[in-house]
Amino acid sequence: MRPSRWGNALRGTLLSLVVAVMLLPVYAMVAVASASDATDLGGLGFDAAQFGEHLSLLFGQGGFPLYLRNSVILSLGVAVLEVVLSGAAGYALAQLAFPGRRVLFAVVVGTLSLSPIVVLVPMYLVVRQLGWIDSFQGMIVPFAMSAFGVFLVRQFALSLPRELLLSARVDGAGELRIFLRVAVPLLRPALLTLFLLQFLAQWDNLLWPLVVANKPGLWPLPVGLSQLQTEYDFSAGLVGTAALVTAVPPLVLMFVLQRYYVAGLTLGGVKK
Repeated sequence: MRPSRWGNALRGTLLSLVVAVMLLPVYAMVAVASASDATDLGGLGFDAAQFGEHLSLLFGQGGFPLYLRNSVILSLGVAVLEVVLSGAAGYALAQLAFPGRRVLFAVVVGTLSLSPIVVLVPMYLVVRQLGWIDSFQGMIVPFAMSAFGVFLVRQFALSLPRELLLSARVDGAGELRIFLRVAVPLLRPALLTLFLLQFLAQWDNLLWPLVVANKPGLWPLPVGLSQLQTEYDFSAGLVGTAALVTAVPPLVLMFVLQRYYVAGLTLGGVKK
C-alpha cells in the first residue's frame, strides 16, 4: 500500500522535531560563543562581532593553537597506528591458520570486559619505567592497538572471499602482499570506521593526557580547555567559542567518512 499524504506529513513533522531537538544544543553553544559579558550566556541571539573578537583572543593569546596542534598529533597518531596494528591483527585472526588462534581471539575478546580505569595505574607504571612521561609517545603508544579494533576488523575480515585470497596465493603472492594489495582495499570500510572512532575517542580524551602530560606544551584540547577559566578568569563567551572551534574538526571528519562509517558498522558489506 502506498503511504498516505497525511502519513508522510506526520513523519516529516516528527523528523523535523527530532532534528530541531538535536540541533538545539549546537545553537545554544553558538549563542554562548557570542556572549558579550564574561558571565552572560548569550541569550538567543548571535553577535558576529563579539564572536570574531573571541576568536581573535583565542588564537592570538594563550596556548589554544598549541593545544589544537597537540590534539591533532595525538588523535592522528593513535588512529593511524590503530588502523595499521589492529587491522593486521584482525585480518590474521580471521584468515590465517596458526596454533592458538582461537585462544588468542578469546583473550582479545575477554579484555573488552576490562574498564579503562582498571588498567590506568599499570599502564602509567609501564610508561614511567620506559621514561615516556611528558612525551607524545607516552600519550600515543598505549592506545596504538585495542581489543575493540582487532575484534571489529576480524569480524569484517571473516566475510572476505576466500577464493580471491586463495587465487592470490596460487599466483605466488606472499601473505604480506595479499594483505596490502587484496585485503586492505576490501577492508576499507572497517578500517576507516576504526580510524574515525579512534580519532574521535582521542580527540575527547581528557583522563590519560591529564595523568601522563604535566607540561602545558603537551596538553591537548580537553586538558587545555579545562584551564581556560584559570588562564583568562572565567568568560562564558570565550569558553563557548573554544568549545565550538574544538567541535569543528570531528564534525568535518564525520561528514567526510560517514558512508564508510555506516558500511563498516554493517560488518557484511563485501559480496562474494
